[in-house]
Amino acid sequence: MKLSFMKSTWESANKGTSVMLMSNVALALALGAMVVDKLTDHERLVLVPPYIDKAVKVGWKSADADYLKSFGLYFATLSANVSPKNVTFVADSLSGMVSARIYPEVRKKLLVLAEDPVFKANGGSVRFEPDRVVFEADTSKVFVSGNMTTQTAGGRQESAALTYEMRIEMQAGRPLVDALTHYPGNQPHTLKWLEGNPKAAEDAKVALQVKETQE
Repeated sequence: MKLSFMKSTWESANKGTSVMLMSNVALALALGAMVVDKLTDHERLVLVPPYIDKAVKVGWKSADADYLKSFGLYFATLSANVSPKNVTFVADSLSGMVSARIYPEVRKKLLVLAEDPVFKANGGSVRFEPDRVVFEADTSKVFVSGNMTTQTAGGRQESAALTYEMRIEMQAGRPLVDALTHYPGNQPHTLKWLEGNPKAAEDAKVALQVKETQE
């Protein structure tokens, strides 16, 4: 009789130990999942910048369309309004707004303009006045259209419609321009526009291939 009691007690103890072991394993897994989640999770901020009239969300790898549009507008305005006196400053300022992949090319183009003897001698300036901003979610592109005015020191002006096209990516919570181009006219070359203008799309593709080959 005592043997039977001892046997049942031993079996109960084994069952209790098994349950505790499984509980500890489950708790360890849950704790590990929480640690991984905390290490990979990044806070999403809600901001109301002074140049936007409503709150926007800015995350580690994403941001609201309004935030990206405002950044694209600021970038286009800064990079396109240059003079012999500020062109080097503008080139340096863009280093924190452009990805490392394209910054050397962007800086080179601005400094070439700075060293242009005609540009330096005339003391002229380039002024861009934006009047339209479009965001395309499928490509993460911002299109800023407006009027580009070139003015010489003598006061002579030439104006033309121009569109800046840029792809903006959020990296570590910061917006960076990862692709940049511009073209005449005030029509953004969105996916919808390219579908209706296949020749222009093919020309742009060929130009990109040529550029990549040269690089």
